[in-house]
Amino acid sequence: MFVDIEGRLCVVVGGGRVAEDRVRKLVDHGAIVRLVSPKISTPLAEMVTADVIPDLRRRAYEPADLDGCVLAIAATDSASVNRAVSVDARARGVLCNVVDDPARGDVIVPSLVRRGDLAVAITTGGASPAVASHVRAELERVFGPEWDALLEMLREARGALKAQYPDSAERSAMVRRLFDSPVLALLADGRNADARRVAAEILRVEVPG
Repeated sequence: MFVDIEGRLCVVVGGGRVAEDRVRKLVDHGAIVRLVSPKISTPLAEMVTADVIPDLRRRAYEPADLDGCVLAIAATDSASVNRAVSVDARARGVLCNVVDDPARGDVIVPSLVRRGDLAVAITTGGASPAVASHVRAELERVFGPEWDALLEMLREARGALKAQYPDSAERSAMVRRLFDSPVLALLADGRNADARRVAAEILRVEVPG
């Protein structure tokens, strides 16, 4: 399940390397970040200065820090503080990710492979971050930047596709024909015009470009 957090307030409790990772992921998805920690790392301080983190509470965690939040991330090096965040979040109906004990929270933050609007999530349920990292590296080799270009091409042709193939099953079948064609290889080689020409022939619609 993917949750849209763009423009929504999320709190990260913690000021170290793991907190940095969670803050970056939240910012990448358009969240408004509240950071709570007595001490913060240099990269986090730089994000505060740059107003990437608009709300810094440089003190110990308090339950009121969850006010107005849709998601809480407990990323401290204290198991007791992380537990307190998860308990308070559940009592307030706030989703929670507990970095040192994923089973205690409601949300597991996956490793992501992103190619534009294409997002592939990898998680091991907290069992082995090393495995998740390895699988991500493998998928990054399989799904190169050409997949972003393909999605952009299909987005531009979406109106024509829906008009030509009103039935969604038929439309999906036509798009799947692209996967056995040279289109992706052409996009990988930067031959976008040739890729669009081949796609137009296969789909039997105009592919803008």
